[in-house]
Amino acid sequence: MKMKSKILLIAILTSILLYAHFTSGYVSEQTLVLDQVIMEDSAIIDTNIRVGIFVKNYFNYTITNITVSLNLTASAPLVINSSIFGQISNGNVTLNSTIQSPAEYDFTAVNITYGFMTKEYLEYNVTKLESGKSMIFYYNITSDTIIQKAIPFVKMTYYDNWEDLQQKNGQNNILVEFQSANPLRDPILPQWDIGNPLSTAWAWVIFALVPAVTAALSAFLLYFKRR
Repeated sequence: MKMKSKILLIAILTSILLYAHFTSGYVSEQTLVLDQVIMEDSAIIDTNIRVGIFVKNYFNYTITNITVSLNLTASAPLVINSSIFGQISNGNVTLNSTIQSPAEYDFTAVNITYGFMTKEYLEYNVTKLESGKSMIFYYNITSDTIIQKAIPFVKMTYYDNWEDLQQKNGQNNILVEFQSANPLRDPILPQWDIGNPLSTAWAWVIFALVPAVTAALSAFLLYFKRR
């Protein structure tokens, strides 16, 4: 009876260990990545912050009829200023011919067959993205007001291998900040970088008081060192 109990216990422990080994070692490769990336998170008001929307297809099949969209309607005063479609000048930009996305780093050039852009909304369509391929799309945002705000999540629809319509949202919460070109400064502190002259008080501190204190401290330390 004791032998049977030992065998049963060993079998249970072995099963648990094997299960833990295989579950911890399993990494799903059937993944589709959609998100945004920035090179810098702050800029002066009325200048641009460049944002990249990237899609990485780790599925073992090609996804088709991909539509990517971004809505900044509720994110004022953040607005879209331009993209690889061009500069917004008359309220909107519509893509009337096929262009290719940038081919750089690990990103592949893909055909963008449709595009529409206003200051608050961006949308573009890609015919297909093959298995193992990645693409990136660049746009610029700006603000005429000092603000710190998150860029909305990007959204995407596509058709999978079974021609079913699927949806996916980005997950990266990107916070950007637009600052004043002339930030507030303490008038007491010297402002050499903008050409303001050094005040008499600061001149006495830097050229008289600091050297005197340094000399006195050096003499004090030298006196105790010789004793």
